[in-house]
Parts: sequence; structure tokens; C-alpha cells
Amino acid sequence: MIRKVVLLVCLLSVVAFSFAQPNITGVSFSDKADVYGLYEISFNLGGYINPYDPEVIDVHADFTSPKGETFRVNGFYYEAYNLLEKKGVEVNSRNGDDDGWRIRFTPNVAGKWTFVIYAKDKNGTMRLSSYAGSPLAFDCRSVEAEGFIRKANALFLKKEIYTNGRREYRSFFPVGPNIAWYSSSDYGKYKKPYGIFDYKKYIDKLSGNANYMRIWLNRYQYLSLYGPEHSIRENDKPVVYFDFSMNQKDSAELDFIVSYAADHGIALMPCIFTFADFRDDSEGLDSSEKNASMPSGWRYNPYHTILKLERPVEFFTDPEALRITSNFIRYIVARWGYATNIEAWELFNEVCNIYKSNELKGGEEEAILQWHRTMAEVIRSCDPYQHLVTTSLGSVKDMKRLSETIFENLDLVQEHYYNNIQKVRSRSHMTQMLYEKTEEMREGYPQTPCFVGEYGLKNTASGIDYLSKDPHGIDIHNSSWSSLFSGAIGPASFWYWRQLDKLNLYSLFKPLTVFCSGLPMLSDAFTPATTGVVEGSSLVYPDQIQTYYLINNEEDTILGWCQDMAFAYQSLRRLTDVIGNDGHFVNDGVRDSQGYVYTLDPSVKPDAESISGIIRIPMGKQRRGTRYQVRWYDTETGLEIPSEATEAVVRYRLFQGRQLRLRFPESLRDGSSYANTFGDAAFVIYKISD
Repeated sequence: MIRKVVLLVCLLSVVAFSFAQPNITGVSFSDKADVYGLYEISFNLGGYINPYDPEVIDVHADFTSPKGETFRVNGFYYEAYNLLEKKGVEVNSRNGDDDGWRIRFTPNVAGKWTFVIYAKDKNGTMRLSSYAGSPLAFDCRSVEAEGFIRKANALFLKKEIYTNGRREYRSFFPVGPNIAWYSSSDYGKYKKPYGIFDYKKYIDKLSGNANYMRIWLNRYQYLSLYGPEHSIRENDKPVVYFDFSMNQKDSAELDFIVSYAADHGIALMPCIFTFADFRDDSEGLDSSEKNASMPSGWRYNPYHTILKLERPVEFFTDPEALRITSNFIRYIVARWGYATNIEAWELFNEVCNIYKSNELKGGEEEAILQWHRTMAEVIRSCDPYQHLVTTSLGSVKDMKRLSETIFENLDLVQEHYYNNIQKVRSRSHMTQMLYEKTEEMREGYPQTPCFVGEYGLKNTASGIDYLSKDPHGIDIHNSSWSSLFSGAIGPASFWYWRQLDKLNLYSLFKPLTVFCSGLPMLSDAFTPATTGVVEGSSLVYPDQIQTYYLINNEEDTILGWCQDMAFAYQSLRRLTDVIGNDGHFVNDGVRDSQGYVYTLDPSVKPDAESISGIIRIPMGKQRRGTRYQVRWYDTETGLEIPSEATEAVVRYRLFQGRQLRLRFPESLRDGSSYANTFGDAAFVIYKISD
């Protein structure tokens, strides 16, 4: 079926074409650049009705390095916006004088670079290697700078570093929460977005604490590069961007977010599509988002309203939908692919949640799989920096083939984990569940790095209100440290960022960031483990200390975290909440102002459950008497505890085998009490002799 929108594009494109080839004018470029710094070229072209379709106008530049390597970078159409603040709300205005075309490039080595600009339409190709008598070239200076994030191996990531005139690598562990979208304010007749000033607030608070956050690129009420734009209205209806138009105001917002995050040491994982825009707007939205003036869901999705697709699955199969989506993703990579702080492109948030499991029909799983293969290839074909690519599934239920194969063509495996806080039996619930979720990912994809991209506890009655029972973030603290040693690329990423902000818990991420920054690049010879032992339906820890750790194949290096079970979040909840006969919490809990979980007052701190303070790590290869150096770290600062540098020895016990026995730091534990807030510590252990 030939659709009206396609006919319109074709007809108007004919009008736009002249008999001359494209004409590149007004070229502006610098003759200087920095290694891993943004190098931007601006210029003008004739008018094109669809500047987002390379079949209409294809613009790129070939950059040649001092070493003779060539990098092809696509150009993109650009409209300038001024983003100002008024009463905390973003106010935007057009700045048409700066409209035109841009090419953004990131040089990765010092020296003389040259480039050639190409513009191609149906009338021919223009090649430009000089302008106004000057060659298109620049000198790239050698500076100390951080580059792109790569896979180090099947377990971990690394980051490029340019230092002393050469490229090196160091370990990279992403630490930080989701900040998926910005908020809105009741300001006038319609809600107005805080926009970049909301993100500026979050980034300022994350700065110096975290080094990562996950964001969404499409949420109609907020930042969204296509679809309804509710802050720009015509005839009292939102302007809709799609195919031959792009939300340039929100693109300007994303320009700011990417750049500002980079300036503050924050890596980003942008998520391109999300399930909520492909299902009924009554599903998948919390009460704050169900606003009649800013609806979401399939019935407002331009793939449905403009392209006239009937069912969401057609998004994955329809040729026109695939063309539009490919062009859309191509634009994203062209405009923001330069950024060294893009950790990965996420194709889809919880793609399985588009459907209820019983709505799937024959071939739909395969259609989703093929779409991911296609779009991953689109990214790889136009991203000269080869950023990592991932996606997320959500509740797979009957979609077994998706969960078993979708990540085979991607660079990172991602899962999300939530559970009902009232139906928790194990005292180590979230720490253990995150460990098991990572274990599950590693078993399914042993050669692909993995991570938990979203997690949180919730309550069927009060949603995310459980954080009111944990105002100091003990659950976040415990979950972050345990999941760091689960075999994932970093600690699980917390979802409820508004509550995180309300309680000002950003500092919880700092000790993890500090600790991880001191770690060497780990090989994929490390295996995650826990000292927990299953007894019946319970998980039991020797001497009541839960321990999660990574140990390499040679058993000469061990990294981990341990905590007295009295400080497990579910143990602390038992100080304040009513428990039913089945072990579940029977209500939202009884607020007890004297409970440690609320006050963190040392006078009401729980007594230690561990009697000896001994941690036992099983050893399979090392002989009895093998000596190790143990370096302890404070989980409230991430810094080493110098006075606790000590040794440990492999011992043999009948029925227990060989074990490396550690004693919890004396400076943090004195008899039945603990000097630190969380009753825990991190450690790094190195073998020193047989």
C-alpha cells in the first residue's frame, strides 16, 4: 500500500531538486583540535524537504589520520535553539541564523588530519577538499584525555586513555542510576518541561559521586526526538515530528545533556525506543504520567497515526517503518556518535512489554529478533567509533526464543529486576537476587558482558514508597556493593531516580566509584561466587556474614564485599515492620522512630550476628599454607584502610576442605558492634607465596 506520507515526500522532493548537483557553501571549520575532543564542521546546502533521508540528500566526510587511517562520518541537518530558564522551567526559542548542516568528529591521535566533504543527491555528487583557498585540514594536539568505552573481554569494559602521546586503556566500571526523563511543572494551561535544567540538576548532584547514568531518547511528554511535542502546539494540538521532520528542540536538549554529562565525568547509555510508546497508554505508566494533555502509547505513536500501522508488531516488519527507523537511528549516530561518554546505544527498553504474552502470534518473536539484527547493523555501518550496542527485554514470559537469542548479535546483555517488598522471605533478598540474575545472564551468554540496567523493590499498595522506610539508602548500598562482584560490568543501576533525589542519596555511589577507579583492568578469567549455602528454602551464610566476590582461575587474586547479616536490608526491616506467619510482611510496616533503619543512630544500631567475624573463601587449587595479602576498603569512602593491611593463610578443615580465612577489619568491628554505618567492608586479596 502506498501511503499518503510517502507520496508527499516524493512529490515535494522533486520540487526541491534542481538540475544542478548539491552546492556546499559557507563552510566553517577550525585548523586546531584536541585528541578525543569534539571537532565540528558547519556548512550550508540547498533546501531539501527531507534532509533526514540519505536517499534524498546524503552528506558525509572522510577523515584521514596522520597514520593514513580513514574514518567516514555522516553529516546531519541542524536547527539552532536557545534554551533558557524561567521559574525553573525551560523556555526555548529558535535561532534560525545558525541553521544548516553539521559534521561532528572525534580524532583519536595527535598530528595532521585532512578531510573531504561529500554531498550527494539524485542530481549528482559534490566533493570538497578545500574551501576559500584553504585545504580542509587541522592539527590535532596531544592532550591528556579520555576516549571511548570498549569491551575489554567477555566480562568487563575498558576506556581508552590518551596519555604521553599514546593510546592506553584502563578499567571502566559504570556506577550510577537511571535518569530516564526529565520532569514537568504545572506552569500555565499545560505542563511545561523542566528540560535541560532538570538534567543539569541531576548531573550536578551525580558529579563526583557517580560516573554513569541511563537516559531515554523518546518519551512524548519529555525528551523525544520524534512523535508529539507538547510544549510546541499548533491549533491547541501538539506538533508531531516524524520521517521528514525531527524534533530539533529536543535534539538541542540532548546536545546539552551529552556535553554537560561529559564535562562532569558521566557516561551515558541512551535508550532509543521504549515499550510504553507501543502499547495502550493505560498500561505501563504511573499515575504522574497519565495526563490527558500529554498522552502516550500506541494510539498516539506516529508509526500508527501517520504511517497507519495497525499493530505494534508491524513496526518491526513494515518496509516503510524500517526505512524511517533506520534513518532515525542513522541521525542519532551522526549527531551524538562523536561523544566519548556514550557507553552504549540501547535499541529498545523492555521490548517484550509491548505485548501481553498471549498476544504474540506466529513469527512475531522472529520479527523482533530480525529487527534487532538489522538495527544493530545500521549502527555498526555508520558509527566509526563502534560504540557498544544493547537492548532490554522486560518480562519475557512465553518469549523464550527472544531471551535465548536476542543478545547473540549485541555487545552487552541487559536485564531488569524488580520484586514486591511484601513477599520477601530471605534476609539477603535483593543482594542475592541481583547475583542470581547476573548468573543467569552469564550462563545464557558466557562470552558477552552483562549488567542489570534497572532494579528496585516495590510494593503493590504503595508502589515506590518503600524508600520511605529506607531514607538512608541501605538497600541501594547493599545491592550496589553485592552486584559489583556478581560478574556484571558494574553495580546494578537503580531505577527510582526521583526518590533518590528526594532523599539526596547521590553520595551512596561515591565509594563505589572511588573503589572501582583504583582497580586494574580485570581479565575474563574471573568467576563470581558467594559464600552462601542453600539449606532447604533458605540461603545460609557461615558465621552470619554474607560475602560476594570475584576470583580468577589461578586463585591468586580475589575481590569482594562482606557484610554482617544484621545489616542486610531485610533484617533491618524486621526492626520496624509487621511480619505475618508465612514470613511475608503483612502491611506497609509500622514506622518506628527508634528503628535503626530510619535513624542510623549508633545507639540503636543492631548487634552483630557474626560471633567470630571470620570470612571463609573455599580454595580449590592452592595448597595449605599459601599466603595472601589482604587489603581492606571502607564502603563509606571507597578508600583503603591502611591499618588493616594484613595477611591470610589457606587452611584445611575436615569436612570443609581448603579455605582462605579472613578476619573482618578490627577498626570497623569491635566485638558485637560496628564502627561503620553498614556493618560491611570491601577487600582485594593477592597471593604472595605458596
